[in-house]
Amino acid sequence: MRKILMLLASLCFCFGEEKIYATFEVLAKNSSKLAFESSGIVSSVNVDVSDTLKKGDVLARLENSSELIALQKAKNDLALAVTAKNFALNTLKKFEKVKDVTSKQNFDEAKFSYDKAALDEQSAKIAIKNIENILDKKQLKAPFDAVVVQKNVEVGEGVGAVMQSAFIINSSDSKLLIAIDEKFANAVKAGDRFIFKLDGEANEQSAEISLVYPIIEPKNRKFYSEAYVKGIKPGLFGEGYVVAK
Repeated sequence: MRKILMLLASLCFCFGEEKIYATFEVLAKNSSKLAFESSGIVSSVNVDVSDTLKKGDVLARLENSSELIALQKAKNDLALAVTAKNFALNTLKKFEKVKDVTSKQNFDEAKFSYDKAALDEQSAKIAIKNIENILDKKQLKAPFDAVVVQKNVEVGEGVGAVMQSAFIINSSDSKLLIAIDEKFANAVKAGDRFIFKLDGEANEQSAEISLVYPIIEPKNRKFYSEAYVKGIKPGLFGEGYVVAK
């Protein structure tokens, strides 16, 4: 097959198109090493290797009972603060109606009570947001649709905030990393078609080049481009040709 592709690559400007030989390897379109932002004991692991994830799915959680108690207390504090503010506001309105016949001190005290109650309400809201942020850091969520390719934690294990990765995930879609000889660096453009065959397979497939790297790799004097594909597993490789316009 290589000889056939090389022959095709030698036919230049056939019907206004140039066929350029290239090799490729299949990579995950996106890959991510996920780690906890907080330290603690793993309380639940919801996925295993090969499981499919949707963006936002929770992979694992750390023990968070004390934070949940603190969150409930903060919500109770907010409810009390709202009640106190409403009471202080009603009192202030009464003094505003009679401030010409009552002492300025009484009015100022009512105004102070209202301002304090309003600040208490804001403080309670801030406390809730702070605890919710802590809780969010005690769980790992999928940043994109993906497949779990490695799991490094189990229930009951202690983890630190500097842990390298609790999970490694790859996106469901893949990309072809295409290597092309440097002499064609100015010929290949995004939007060109890449006709390719996976190693060991006879059928041709096609993909559109979405990205061309702007540098030449000095070690092999090649430049690289990418094409996105579906249904092809990372780790495979093959060869083909770019149809450059």
